[in-house]
Parts: sequence; structure tokens; C-alpha cells
Amino acid sequence: MSLEENKAVVRRWFDEVISNGNLSTVDLICMECHPGFVVLNGIVENPPTGLEGVKELIKMFRTAFPDLRFEIEDQIAEGNKVVSRLNVHGTHQGDFQGIPPSGKHISVSGVSIWELADGKLLQERVNWDALGLMQQLGVIPSGQAG
Repeated sequence: MSLEENKAVVRRWFDEVISNGNLSTVDLICMECHPGFVVLNGIVENPPTGLEGVKELIKMFRTAFPDLRFEIEDQIAEGNKVVSRLNVHGTHQGDFQGIPPSGKHISVSGVSIWELADGKLLQERVNWDALGLMQQLGVIPSGQAG
């Protein structure tokens, strides 16, 4: 696969799977034969593995934030990896890791690094502004310069 084709697969993940909630796309673009397929997102401890586990993780996020949208700001590919700088937006309308719905709109940034094999997604590592997310949800007070 070319670097551009790899980038297109990652864009498809964010557009079809995450932003539109199309879980059937997971089976098409993820390395289904790899039992350790995982999305390491830095927010959920011990994320589920395998295709079914990842689908559950997506359902959890989309239940908490039904209007969840991922916007790719920058994307770089090299070898079998694709790095995306992202902005994530949504409205907290369902339980999120024990945090009851607040109705608050969230907007956080993050960096996603996907590893691909044979044109399919194998593993993602994500670094999110988890502190900013918790502050926006009102769980952690925002720091105020004094």
C-alpha cells in the first residue's frame, strides 16, 4: 500500500467509524485476523481488544457523545504508520466512565498514531487532552491564573 492509501484508510476510520458510527466498516478496514487489535486511547483504562472489543469502545464513546466528530488537521505517513493531529467535538449526552450526562459541548485535541498491515488497521495509540476533557465536563476545576 502507498502512503496515500494508508492515510485514506485512517481517514475512513475517523469519518465512517468514529464520526458516523458505522461499525460494519470496522470489519472491512481492521486487521481482523489479529486477536490483539486494540485502540490505546489514554482515556479508557484497559481498553478492550479484538474487533468486538473495539466496537464496544466505539459504542461507549458514541453513547456518551452521540454527535461526536473527529476533524483531521494534519496527517503524516511513513512506512506502515500514519500520524494524525485531531480536533474532537461532541456533546456529553450519555454516561461517560461513570460521569453522568452534563449536556456540555466538548472540544479537545489529540494525536493518533496508527500502525497498518496490508492496507488494514492494526493498532492505534492516541494521546488526548484528557485533562481538558475532564475540565470541560466539570469533573476537574479549570485552573485560573491569579
